[in-house]
Amino acid sequence: MKKPALLFLLLLIIGCNEQQKESSPRFASPVEMIEWIRNPSEDYVMVVAHRGYWRSAPENSILAVKHALEEEIDIVEIDVRMTMDGELVVIHDKILDRTTSGKGRISETTLYTVKQAFLKTGVGVETHYKDPTLKEMMTFVAGKPILVNLDKCWEYLPEAYGVLKETNTINQTLFKGNDPLEVLREKYGSLMDSIHYMPMVWPSNYNIYANNVSEEPVSYVDEFLTDFSPIGFEVIYDTEDSPVISTISKMQNQSVAVWVNTLWPELCGGHYDEMALQDPEAHWGWVIDHGANIIQSDRPVLLTKYLRVKGLH
Repeated sequence: MKKPALLFLLLLIIGCNEQQKESSPRFASPVEMIEWIRNPSEDYVMVVAHRGYWRSAPENSILAVKHALEEEIDIVEIDVRMTMDGELVVIHDKILDRTTSGKGRISETTLYTVKQAFLKTGVGVETHYKDPTLKEMMTFVAGKPILVNLDKCWEYLPEAYGVLKETNTINQTLFKGNDPLEVLREKYGSLMDSIHYMPMVWPSNYNIYANNVSEEPVSYVDEFLTDFSPIGFEVIYDTEDSPVISTISKMQNQSVAVWVNTLWPELCGGHYDEMALQDPEAHWGWVIDHGANIIQSDRPVLLTKYLRVKGLH
């Protein structure tokens, strides 16, 4: 073989190997993903799809989660509510009206009625898809290389735990909440030691979404770091000089994962997704430079592409 041809072949092989490396997922199983969160490395940032990658399919649908899997997104966040007959369903709002063709409060509606409604797209177009139960969703993801974060589930933690145990997905699921550790122990006892739990750290002056915000973020974080083993912390800071940001170094010192939401400005000091579309380095990059190693986004595919260019995904 002539030298130019040999050189071309070598370059082709190297190129194919690089392409294969780039397209190979980092994690082969949920177990590997949990292990990474327990001790996050600096060469990777996990991506979370808000409401199950809702831009590609009806929010919180199994199809949306399927698309997240196809895009090699690491985690999907889904929302959990309970019907009047005690069934856990995956839906964001307290009422059916916005995201489905149904009407009424979920807490005053039976599962049968929920299942008669059809899911809508993000622009309100009715589809033929139905709202999944938590059991249906977890049965779908079981064993697949993706984690599930349960939002709004703090009121139904024991019931949700029962579903996860039944579907063998306890070690594939992240819980979160706002309560102090003492309150959690009083409510749930040793159950807290059987789940992967993330405390949510809010500014003391910002409690639109959290009814039990710690008045002092630093002591709130210290309590969990000292007396618990959180899988990570979800930090919420409405400004760049929020006292919440000062707690991140404490988490990093103990190799605890830091989750940041870039969904809207008041969650990430103004460095949210729509700004990042114009200048990703100034916004997603800023969040990463300030300690985030898990980012929840409404633009998860574009975030993933940005991270790959940076060598972080």
